[in-house]
Amino acid sequence: MNLILFGFKGCGKTHFGKLLAQKMHRRFIDTDDLIVEFFAKKTGQHTLVREIYIQLGSASFRALEKEVLHSLKPMKNAIIALGGGAVLDQENVELLQKIGCLVYLSTSAQTLQKRMLQHQTPAFLETKDPKASFLEVYQERRPVYESVPAAKIDCDALDEAGVLAALQSLLVLQDPPNGF
Repeated sequence: MNLILFGFKGCGKTHFGKLLAQKMHRRFIDTDDLIVEFFAKKTGQHTLVREIYIQLGSASFRALEKEVLHSLKPMKNAIIALGGGAVLDQENVELLQKIGCLVYLSTSAQTLQKRMLQHQTPAFLETKDPKASFLEVYQERRPVYESVPAAKIDCDALDEAGVLAALQSLLVLQDPPNGF
């Protein structure tokens, strides 16, 4: 069984995904890395996800992302971190529900904004006013994330060990050891 992590950029999908995969001896897959690989195969250009998004535009980027998600169908027993926009498309959600257990890593706007704006501004935010742009995106996406049928972990309420324990519990509940 796959455990599929989603949420806003900066919520910890990759961080916790890698830690959990290592702890549970599972493969870790970051769909952003797969997008980079798919894009490189198609164009010969090896660049960052941010640059791919800027170069392709939202619609073409989402089409590439959908192609990447379909490539995950045969995957088994992996921890998968999705890009922040993957679950905004209902078709993607339906596909992902068939290949694993979805887990929403819920994080407050304050925590996310602090994390996001410490580094290079994400491509989906306006560079002129990233704070206002972030709040707009947060208010748009949060209801969508909340509506996805998924387990939810409040990352602000738990420390790193608590989030990992919650993820590990979900994994064991979805895929119990032999004999249970």
